[in-house]
Amino acid sequence: MSEPARATPAGTKEYSEHFGGKTSIRHFSKWRGYSLGSIGIGTYLGPHDDTTDNAYETTITEAVKLGCNHIDTAINYRCMRSERAVGRALHGLFESDGARREEIFVATKGGYVPFEGNPPLNVRGWIQERYIDRGLLEQKDLACGSHALAPAFLEDQVGRSLENLQLNCIDLYYLHNPEVQAAEVLPEVFRSRMRDAFAALEAQVDAGRIGCYGVSSWDGFRVDPGGSPYIDIGLLVEIAREVTGDGHHFAAVQFPFNAAMMEAFTLNNHNAGDAKVSALGAASAYELLTITSAPLLQAKLFKSFPPFLLDGLAQFGSKAERAIQFVRSIPGVHSVLVGMSDPLHLAENMTVSHFDPLTEEELFALFG
Repeated sequence: MSEPARATPAGTKEYSEHFGGKTSIRHFSKWRGYSLGSIGIGTYLGPHDDTTDNAYETTITEAVKLGCNHIDTAINYRCMRSERAVGRALHGLFESDGARREEIFVATKGGYVPFEGNPPLNVRGWIQERYIDRGLLEQKDLACGSHALAPAFLEDQVGRSLENLQLNCIDLYYLHNPEVQAAEVLPEVFRSRMRDAFAALEAQVDAGRIGCYGVSSWDGFRVDPGGSPYIDIGLLVEIAREVTGDGHHFAAVQFPFNAAMMEAFTLNNHNAGDAKVSALGAASAYELLTITSAPLLQAKLFKSFPPFLLDGLAQFGSKAERAIQFVRSIPGVHSVLVGMSDPLHLAENMTVSHFDPLTEEELFALFG
């Protein structure tokens, strides 16, 4: 029997049951029947070199063995090197029976023009030759010189990611930081570009190349409305419904969240029906998979670590563990992505999976 092409609810449930007794039962969150580890592995940071590639490959392999079945990457991360490291790790796991495809939820992103191995000396000429001259982009599609949502470009990017990841289907495909576009074009142009992008991704779902799609935004979901680069989650759902009706496959949002960046929880800036709610509230109202990133603010949090986490989570041995436990305990968060290319850091961070997330009462008690 051939290997299933993508993660399945049954496969992820069996994976979570395999870790019964090894992790807290509440380490795995539920979404549309899927069981996803509350700690996922991110692949953003690191230089463009073979050493980092090998480190990611090793760490991803070990992470899956420790209860992490959610892997996140992007085609532009480290000039496609991160996607390829994920692909090699997954191939090795599947070939050695270390995991089954249906157990592992894989997400990637498209939007930034990716480079090949290392940044080119002439970025503009490289984009012209590889994308514009080949008809995948027009100059007017580009924002900030290197970001695009054009349908032909996205179709090409999905294909490249599938090849890099050595997969037949990507479980979740994000549009990557579309606020880059929102900052440069009129609102009606941005809406039109998002509509065309969603239609292109619906076609990729129909073709069996992606399971669903979402939007990953660094700034857009956590700023005040009325200015750039704000993006309303309610608007995204509305656009998806315009494209395909209620059967659309827009299913996920990703944004940064940590003890120094809590706007997604504290700022009521999104529309959900007649209500103004936070990004987390809107994602919950629309039943979207909600993924957070940067729990350590790319290590910057260590320089000024919040006292309420030091004092209130004393049962955890490190600042990293405290920060991860805090974010995974926020109501509405399904999984928190932690960038890990060091097996030692992996082992430390995954010890958090042995604990239950905080209850709401315990969480709010941290703030006194």
